[in-house]
Amino acid sequence: MHFDNLRFNPDTRLFPIIGYPMGQSSASHAYNPLFVANNLNEIMWPVEIRPEQVGDFMAAARTLGIRHFTLTMPLKSAIIPHLDVVDADSRFFNSVNIVRFDGEGRSHGAGMDGKGNLAAIQAAGVDVRGMRVVMLGAGAIVGAITLQLAGAGAASVRILNRSADKAAALVERLRPRVGAMQLESGPFTDAALNDAAEGCDFLMQSTPLGMYGYDRDFDDLSFIDRLPAHAVVMENIVNPPETRLVKAASALGLKTIAGIDMLLGQLGAIFNFCYGFTPPPEQLLLAKAGIYGYFGI
Repeated sequence: MHFDNLRFNPDTRLFPIIGYPMGQSSASHAYNPLFVANNLNEIMWPVEIRPEQVGDFMAAARTLGIRHFTLTMPLKSAIIPHLDVVDADSRFFNSVNIVRFDGEGRSHGAGMDGKGNLAAIQAAGVDVRGMRVVMLGAGAIVGAITLQLAGAGAASVRILNRSADKAAALVERLRPRVGAMQLESGPFTDAALNDAAEGCDFLMQSTPLGMYGYDRDFDDLSFIDRLPAHAVVMENIVNPPETRLVKAASALGLKTIAGIDMLLGQLGAIFNFCYGFTPPPEQLLLAKAGIYGYFGI
């Protein structure tokens, strides 16, 4: 994608997105239109960094005068020992996906997965107050999202994971921090999915199943048929833009929220962290168009 107004001069700053591998990263197609729209002389492109290279990257970032960078798997935890300041929630979940350097050169890291997720839910016009939520997966993103759901008034969250012990451990860590919201866990099995779906108002998919480059997908999606007609289905995978899960839910007439919308919500929170403002909705639509253009949609 070409941006006519994107400047390249001695003052242009690199805003990298780092991770490994990065061959299918779409983030630059969302960020660069926002840099243009806000007259920010920065440019994003993906840089492949392995976990063992994070320390070298941090030294290079300081040398090159990089002011911000974002990161993805598998670096969200690996970056933390190399940061000067990490907010309490990000340290609690051992997950950071945005870093900025202040005027004294100190590095500040934060995780925006939970905030981006809730922003996407709210942008879709969904109010989670009183909802019974089922979460698929038990990674760091699930803990961060669960805290946001608790703050937004969800009635309960049931976390299902292939390793039931991991889901149970996450629930115990979260329980002191979610107030009156009910928490439970269970295995990620067909029987558990069928049972959870019947009493579910909001289903959130937070596993890599169906992700581009990942060799597994759902074996059976028939649990979607058991969801109530008013249920909302949210996907946290960006690539592909529409997973089999989302297609199945849409075919039943259920309201769906795409992973791209989560990315846009996260992007707004990241801009606020880096620049002190949140891009308006019309600019986020430019970012969405950039991603869709990347996917040929």
